Amino acid sequence: MIGFVPVSLNQFVKQYLRNNKGADAESVRAGVEDALAAWRQGVRCACGKPLWVAGSGVAGYGCFSCITGSAEPDGDPEIDVVCDDPFYELDGPEDRFAQVSEIIRNHPRDYRERLEEVEFVWQDDEYDLEYEEEAKEERKAVPETENQLQLIHFLDTGGPVSRHILDAYLEERYTPTPNLPLIRKYFKQANPQLKAILLKGLSINPTDLDLLDDLAYFSEFDSMLGELIRFYAEACIQETDMERFSLLAQDFHMNTYDHGYDALQELTTMFPSGAKGAVVQHLFDTVDQYEGPEDVPF
Repeated sequence: MIGFVPVSLNQFVKQYLRNNKGADAESVRAGVEDALAAWRQGVRCACGKPLWVAGSGVAGYGCFSCITGSAEPDGDPEIDVVCDDPFYELDGPEDRFAQVSEIIRNHPRDYRERLEEVEFVWQDDEYDLEYEEEAKEERKAVPETENQLQLIHFLDTGGPVSRHILDAYLEERYTPTPNLPLIRKYFKQANPQLKAILLKGLSINPTDLDLLDDLAYFSEFDSMLGELIRFYAEACIQETDMERFSLLAQDFHMNTYDHGYDALQELTTMFPSGAKGAVVQHLFDTVDQYEGPEDVPF
C-alpha cells in the first residue's frame, strides 16, 4: 500500500473528467473546494475518521474507507494541501491543538519560529460582526484633543519616547472619556512606537498592573509571548506588596494561559515557599473562580 498520491485541485479535476465522461468540470471543482473548506473546519466522516477530500468532493462527505469500501488508499488521489498539512497524520483536531499547545508550552520564547518549523501557517481570523464594527469605528476615529494630536503624531512618526509622550499616553488611558477607537487601532497594528511607550512606562514602574495588561493586549497582535512572560516574571520578583503580587500573578496566568503557557507552574518554581509561595498556592487552589481579564480600554 502506497497510500494517497498528492495532486493539485486542477490535476484532480482533469483526472476525474478523464475517467468520468460527461461530468461537469465546474461542479467537480466546486464540490472539492467545498469539501476542502469543510476539512479545514474540522468536519469528519460520520464514522469519526478524517475526510477524504478528493472523494468527498464528488461522493459527499466521508472518509476513504466509507466512500470506497477499501481499508486503505493505494495510489488514490488526495488534494496536495491536505497531504502537505503537518498535522495530517494526527487523528483529529484535538491532536493538532495538543501539538501546538505543547510547542508553545515548551518554547514560550520562540514558539512562533518552532511552529513555522513544522510548516504551521499563520492566518488571520475570519471577520465577525463585532470586529467589523470596531474596524468601522477605527477608520472614522480622529484626534479630538490637543493631547490626542500629540500622541497620534508620535505614533505615526516615531522618535524617542520622552516623559511628555508617556504622560500623554497615560492621560489618554485614564481619562473618563478616552477616544477608544483612535488608540485601539494602533494596538491592532502592533505599532512599534506604541510598544516603545509601554516599555518606557514599564522601565519606570516594572510592576504597573495596567501597563502590563496593555502589553498583554498588544501581544495579541504581535509575536512577543516570550517578552510578555519576562516582564510579568520580573514584576512578580520585584513586587513586595502581597495584595498587588496576587493581582500580578492572576494577570500573568490569565494573559498567557490561552497561549499554552502555565504561569502558575512557573511561579511555583520561582517561589517555592514564603509569603509569595503561599499566594501562588492559593491561586492554584482557586484559579477556576477567577474570570478572565477584560480587554484594556484601547
